[in-house]
Amino acid sequence: MSGKDLKLNCADCGTGLSFSESERLLVNGHFVEVIRLDEIMEAVRRLRLQRRKQVADELLARVRSQNDVPESLERQYRDALLDEYDRRYLFIL
Repeated sequence: MSGKDLKLNCADCGTGLSFSESERLLVNGHFVEVIRLDEIMEAVRRLRLQRRKQVADELLARVRSQNDVPESLERQYRDALLDEYDRRYLFIL
């Protein structure tokens, strides 16, 4: 296989794109991989929940169904998920 052929199979060619289904989330000062984070965020947004507690609870429940979330870090995950949700969808006028 030539060098050109090898480059076609490269998953990280410096484009900033990833073929992984997981995304990184900053939890308690550390980046963690969260499987299907984009899908979860968008699905919760479409629910149009009115209360922040409902949003945070739904985010955590969906993330826990796809990822291993240590019980001792649930609060930190919940806070990090809500921060990420706000970053993506909260518009300040």
